Amino acid sequence: MFKKALTTTALCAIVAAGTLAFSADEADAAGFYIKEQSVSALGAAFSGSTTSIDDASTIYFNPAGMTRLDGPQANLGVNLLIPNGELDDTGSTLLGAPVGGGDGGNPYDPTPVPNAYVAYPWMNGKLWTGLGVSAPFGLANEYDDDYFARYDSTETELLTINVAPTLAYQALPWLSIGGGVDIQYADAELKAVVTDGVVEGESKLEGDDVSVGFNLGILATPIQGTDIGFSYRNGINHELDGEISATGLSGLNPAAPNFSVNGTADLDLPDIWTLGVAHNLNDKWRLMGQATYFKWSEFEDITAISDAGATITSVEQGYENTWAFAIGAEYEYSPEWTFRAGYQFDETPTTDEFRTTRTPDGDRNWFTAGTTYKWNENFSLDFAAAYIDVAEEEISVTRNEGAAIVNADTDGDVGILSLGLNYKF
Repeated sequence: MFKKALTTTALCAIVAAGTLAFSADEADAAGFYIKEQSVSALGAAFSGSTTSIDDASTIYFNPAGMTRLDGPQANLGVNLLIPNGELDDTGSTLLGAPVGGGDGGNPYDPTPVPNAYVAYPWMNGKLWTGLGVSAPFGLANEYDDDYFARYDSTETELLTINVAPTLAYQALPWLSIGGGVDIQYADAELKAVVTDGVVEGESKLEGDDVSVGFNLGILATPIQGTDIGFSYRNGINHELDGEISATGLSGLNPAAPNFSVNGTADLDLPDIWTLGVAHNLNDKWRLMGQATYFKWSEFEDITAISDAGATITSVEQGYENTWAFAIGAEYEYSPEWTFRAGYQFDETPTTDEFRTTRTPDGDRNWFTAGTTYKWNENFSLDFAAAYIDVAEEEISVTRNEGAAIVNADTDGDVGILSLGLNYKF
């Protein structure tokens, strides 16, 4: 039996502790943001996502860019994320003794991330309406049974679906503005191992929510051949409504029973600001650069509250605000073929003090390449590929009221293969 018994409240805390970390994320952008919302933009490491997207996927990154499109059109993209993550036990313990178990294996499966956009002009192209459907946060991980960090997490799933009706207006020949409403659905399920000192059981938190945010964009051409783009995405605050439970315990320890509690938990997503500049060197070459600021500090803590109004737990997450910097270039080889490539440095918001196996994240270096092939006057295809190196980091967290200590080194990388289809009406 445990020297320190687990109470019902403590079990609730164990389940809820991971909620704000349910990104599962080795899978693409730092934190648990999914940048892969435009295949053509991925090819240049998103260095031109506010200035240079010439298809309907500009709706996501800068809706003002719709005014530069060549007539009504639609874009459909799919990004296959192929992540790899590794954990090495560096001294994890249970009640002071080695906890034992395997390394958890690669917790990620290849995962497709689709997105779709349609844009339509009015008033001779000065006013545009658009609609985008995307999945800007999420993905999932699942570790092997009985691995050494099972008291921290075993399985994490987060799905978001974002529907964004948008408008854009060409206010001046050199200036366009745009914006939209983000109607976002979030669904999460988190699992970990708990023990009552006799057997190991499973803790689970699950919940969902629909909330609304907004986005804004500006695209300006102060001098011919040079574009400046700015965008802002409002951080949506979700209140996940669902259930917290513990099952599979022996029932022999009355201080640690099986239970199920209905309640809510907050998921506060970051504000995102992006500023980009692009310049045409000549009629073939275009250079692009961009900086993005993520206000991840909004992801500060997790407070789980029962339907009766009692605070089950409040756990600090310690995410920090971050920057991402990208550079890239496009080359118009022929009327049919355009090639692009880019590099991006993407800071992690996680810190050594709070990093967990749910988000075994590190700073990221992106290396990307892509192309667009114009099939005919109506159809074009986008291809892109990326390799992301994720820096090695450390995990050191305490779980199960101090009975379990998880110490680990984490390392990983991500491959991405993307295909997009553009159709002009």
